[in-house]
Amino acid sequence: MSGGKTGVYLCRCGGNISDAVDVEAIAEKVLGMDGVAIANVQDYLCSSAGQGKIKSDIDAGMIDRVVIGSCSPKLHLETFRAMAKMAGINPMLLEITNIREQCSWVHEDQQEATRKAKGLITGAVFRMNSLESLEPIIKDLEDRVLVVGGGISGITAALEMANEHEVILVENKAYIGGHMISLSKTFPTFDCSQCTLRPKMVEVFNHPNITLYTQTEVASVDGNVGDFKVTLRRMPRYVDVDACTSCGRCAQECPKDAITLPFVQAIPQAYIIDMEKCIKCGLCEKVCAVGAVKLDDREEDIEVNVGAITIATGFEPIDPSIIEEYNYGRHPDIITAIEFEEMLSAMSRTGMRLQKSDGTMPQKVAFVLCVGSRDFNRANKYCSKVCCLYSQKQAQLVLKMNKDADVTVFYIDMRAAGRRMEEFYHHAQEAGVNFIRGRVAEVNPLDDGGLQLRYEDTLLSEIGSDEFDMVVLCPSLNPSGGTQQLADQLGVPVGSDGFIEEKHVKIDPVNTLNPGVFAAGCAIGPKDIHDSVTEAMSAAHRASGFLGKGMISISPEKPVINDACDGCGICVKECPYGALLMENKKPVLEALSCNACGICAAVCPQEAVEIANYTRKQLKAQAEGILDAGMGVIVYIDPAAYAAADIAGVNRSPYSPLIRFVQVPSIHVLDADIVNHAYEHGAGGVMLIEGTTDEALTSRSKDLYSRLKKETKEHKKPIRYSHIETAQYEKLMNLLNVFAEQVSAKAAKKSGKKEA
Repeated sequence: MSGGKTGVYLCRCGGNISDAVDVEAIAEKVLGMDGVAIANVQDYLCSSAGQGKIKSDIDAGMIDRVVIGSCSPKLHLETFRAMAKMAGINPMLLEITNIREQCSWVHEDQQEATRKAKGLITGAVFRMNSLESLEPIIKDLEDRVLVVGGGISGITAALEMANEHEVILVENKAYIGGHMISLSKTFPTFDCSQCTLRPKMVEVFNHPNITLYTQTEVASVDGNVGDFKVTLRRMPRYVDVDACTSCGRCAQECPKDAITLPFVQAIPQAYIIDMEKCIKCGLCEKVCAVGAVKLDDREEDIEVNVGAITIATGFEPIDPSIIEEYNYGRHPDIITAIEFEEMLSAMSRTGMRLQKSDGTMPQKVAFVLCVGSRDFNRANKYCSKVCCLYSQKQAQLVLKMNKDADVTVFYIDMRAAGRRMEEFYHHAQEAGVNFIRGRVAEVNPLDDGGLQLRYEDTLLSEIGSDEFDMVVLCPSLNPSGGTQQLADQLGVPVGSDGFIEEKHVKIDPVNTLNPGVFAAGCAIGPKDIHDSVTEAMSAAHRASGFLGKGMISISPEKPVINDACDGCGICVKECPYGALLMENKKPVLEALSCNACGICAAVCPQEAVEIANYTRKQLKAQAEGILDAGMGVIVYIDPAAYAAADIAGVNRSPYSPLIRFVQVPSIHVLDADIVNHAYEHGAGGVMLIEGTTDEALTSRSKDLYSRLKKETKEHKKPIRYSHIETAQYEKLMNLLNVFAEQVSAKAAKKSGKKEA
């Protein structure tokens, strides 16, 4: 025991907690515990009054440590620690215990929920008694930001930051502008997208503080928050962007049309060579007066150091061919809404003219909404948000080009939320667009070249059929192909839908769980241009604020090497990040390279290495306190998987109240001593849940599991390891319930034998 004075503060959370957990009973229980000076219950601890109560108790010298029982620490831990620091105590001596997302929101039985919450709070108090004051590690920030994605979100974010910070903008295509530059008009105002966007594209290209790399992807990310070491991989263009004057002589001379300008208004305004067509005749190189053609251009890796990263990777449409009954790809006049736009945009190959495959203007056009959206069986469960409105825009464009055309929109539900959008829908009806509510069952090519639609009209309760000469499919929007890979490189979780997970969907929508990484636009989820620009501005503001501090405070919860070290060097050899070095026959920590995985502590034969605030003593004390409330399942869980448990709580996904989460920086901090201690104090089973995708850790996990099974088998109690990423909360719930049932059955069987 430390002899410290701990204050325990429990939050009713407006009934979110107190409706399921008897917080007053818990306060009464913990008040008699060793080291607890105050046990207090508040309606809203995060409010000014709630924080003020804690601060006044600290100011009065009544407490010097704080345990809070409330919502997830991912929401308010930093807020409360900042308050504690202002009040004069070390921030590391304040901790939040999650009794909302992982207790009251997932357990209906008040008695069981209260029993679990008592254990969680008791465990936190036991652990708090041995926590130490720690000072953060301070390092300078690299005053440079990487923006990944050159669409409207990436362009906006880059421009918003460029006057204060150096910006590197990366785009994997040969030009910037994303999907917006391929649009004809934008709803609801029918503005020209090129007229709106191209000035911003030119500004990006010419801005002295923006370095633009097209045809470039993020190959790898190393380093730490505030000093990311990023390797960019730039593919060859075979034309020097800075030297090319777009005179077009090269294209005129090329016998195979291998060298082209991506489109008339492309930025960079430079030609590009398609090496699959090129016969390397060298004519383009000979006629280029400025020497811009570089036939020997090669793939290039570029190393950059940045302090922050903004993800603006956008979206890509679903492939409609997965909806087989729509016959996409089997008839040239069954097209997607993206292909419709390209006909009329600056990228047009039809002279910005809508036409069928035979070159004629369509007379009867059908728009089919929700192709792959709101589909719980074959495609995406979510609504793509923009399809209702852009289909109305496209329908009106058809009528502007051919006033005699017959245009019909088939929809499930018409969604026109937001300012000016309902009026836009009304205007489409006034313009003569027909709307039929109901799913299209199939699109069938006819022998005469026409297209037959079979559909259900849910307003009239009728099955209908009609013929059209063009069908436009409005596809669901997926995250771009590179989003998952980039998220893995940055340690940022994605949802089950593949989009980047925000730190908090309501109150922190552009921050991610990596404090130096921000996200905006369709990288987070489907949205229109207005919302994409708004989010990009917000992300830029957050990134600028982060970099503007000039330095970053890094958690001091890192390995500590004590006098028991005999210099064997095993920890140095086993560290997957090279964060430990031998100096004068002793291991020395390079804290900024350390991931606090705990492997060094677990492998040390002398137990001479401990993770600060996650020591063996502290982890054993926490489990002991948790199990004081009765038998349970101790679940050691890393931060990524912990977020999955939080999401389960937000979704009110129930699971067994036997489950007791103990968050650890990594499951690799565990050894047999810690697990055996949990068994000895009443754990019916132990689970190791890992959510990280870091292969340096996951490659070792099976060995860790095998070792712990072997070294704890004397207790004859179950132990389980599983890898659960943040998005897999449903899988996590199923796993927890199955394991809890096994533990209960085994405990009941053992109890029955004893009674017999």
